[in-house]
Amino acid sequence: MNRIYESFRQMKFGSGKMWHFIVYTLAFANILNSIADKELTKLLNANNETIYTYNYSLGATGLIFLIPGALLSLLIVTILVKIRDRFFPNLSTYKVIVSLFNLTKLLLKAVRFLGNALFYIIIFIVAIFSDGGGRSSSGGGSYHSGGSSKNSSIRKNLKKEAEWKASQLQKDANYAYKHAGKQAQYNINSHHFDDRLNRANAKQREANEAAKRARNL
Repeated sequence: MNRIYESFRQMKFGSGKMWHFIVYTLAFANILNSIADKELTKLLNANNETIYTYNYSLGATGLIFLIPGALLSLLIVTILVKIRDRFFPNLSTYKVIVSLFNLTKLLLKAVRFLGNALFYIIIFIVAIFSDGGGRSSSGGGSYHSGGSSKNSSIRKNLKKEAEWKASQLQKDANYAYKHAGKQAQYNINSHHFDDRLNRANAKQREANEAAKRARNL
């Protein structure tokens, strides 16, 4: 414990160590808080059989992770300084961190590029194998469209279908509002509740537009 206190006491703002310590502390606290939220969310949804996932959020209570985050930061800063002093005496800790950050950015760009390339290759292969079926279904659709303009009974069927679709969309909107309310029970002051509320509002707008289209038929 005395070693930890002594290492902390020797940090100087001018040397940049305290800045690294603060950045690491915030980063580790955020990571630990995210892990805790995810594990609590898994526990919360263990017996959940709906398509909605309720997200648990510690909120301000997550500030408690600043303590282990500070201890981890102190350990890492101390180790980095010792490695630098022993093997790279002319290299600053800041330059090491910047180099690692740039290397991480390059790796992320490479992974993103490979992922996008793989995605387009898969889309291209799927398009090749589904090309014939797409043409045949398109022809049938145009024939159906031409017949519907000449037959009033088909128009009535279309109106019924549109009304049914509007009612289903309204049910989806009501369902989304219901689960947004349940999410609010766990932590209303979080982005999880805001996301569900926005989703419910979007579904309600979609249902309103579908109902309007059905009335205009």
